[in-house]
Amino acid sequence: MAAQAAAGLLFALGAVAPGAAQEFGVYLNCAGRVEAGGKVRASQLDLALRRNSALAMIQRSDILPAGQKLRLEITPQFYTMVFDAPRAGSVIWHDWLRGALLVWNPDLHKLHTIRMSVDRQTAALQGELRDGAGREIGRLQMRCEPRDNDTVAAPKF
Repeated sequence: MAAQAAAGLLFALGAVAPGAAQEFGVYLNCAGRVEAGGKVRASQLDLALRRNSALAMIQRSDILPAGQKLRLEITPQFYTMVFDAPRAGSVIWHDWLRGALLVWNPDLHKLHTIRMSVDRQTAALQGELRDGAGREIGRLQMRCEPRDNDTVAAPKF
């Protein structure tokens, strides 16, 4: 009886033991430009991709909110992601509204989604900025420098 209880306890402890954490494995440091309403602006976007759970995270950007998580779709040719603009009236929206992208071009207040794809062979990022009706109101064009866990710089605290 005691042996069964001990085995049950070990099994229960093993079931709640922390597993290996999923890590980001691909890092894309992208630089290029945003085009909207006849205006062009230099921009940068750093993404971390977690391929095993189809997650992308904005690490740093001057046009999109850092820390934003995106669903990652992977095909043999592309990594694709969709950024949904924050809801009007939310705290994130008010902070983002004062950001570089919307101050630079007020027409982008209509922005609803940004669809981005990164070519896995050339590391070129292309994106479409769309309004709520699905009309294109701008474009992203960037070159990315891919890195992995062995080549990315460690965080400095």
